This record gives sequence, C-alpha cells and structure tokens, in this order.
Amino acid sequence: MDAGQVSSEAMLRDGDTVYVPRASVIFVYGQVRRPGSYPINQDTTVRQALSLAGGLTDFGAGNRVRIVRTVEGKEQQIRVKLQDRVEPGDTVVVPERFF
Repeated sequence: MDAGQVSSEAMLRDGDTVYVPRASVIFVYGQVRRPGSYPINQDTTVRQALSLAGGLTDFGAGNRVRIVRTVEGKEQQIRVKLQDRVEPGDTVVVPERFF
C-alpha cells in the first residue's frame, strides 16, 4: 500500500497519529454579504467564491472584482472574470459600485 493510502479495514491503535492536511483557503472581502475565509478545491471559480461569501451586497461592483495574489513574494492585483479560477491564498476583493 502507498504512503498516505488507508485500507478500509485499517484499525487505529493506541499511540497512532492521524494527519489530516489543512484545507486550501481563500479570503473574500469587500461588498459581499459574509466576508471571511473559505475552503476551496482546485476548480473553484471567482463566481463560486462569491457565492460562498453569500453573494454581492446591493453595493457590490461585480464587474470590477479583483484578486490580490502573492507571486514570488510580491503582491499583485489581478482583474478577473467570474469564470476565472482562484488559487489557494488568494484574496477576492469586491469594490463598491459607482452610482
């Protein structure tokens, strides 16, 4: 059996240690109903991230959403479309719309 794989018949014994990997998370803030951190999978889109955060408020500018991403130690701001994928550690920012 490969490391990290467990048989369905595995039994835990006294002194065993079980490691559970930390979930990949993103952060969503700005004009969303529930700003915060959310677990994601590798195929999560910006639209899905906004949905996790309860959707936009009445003041949210859905056409100007951006991601703050750290690349090679430098913070970058990236304009995104709703179908773009997010990456672990991204911060999705929803600005206030103009009236």
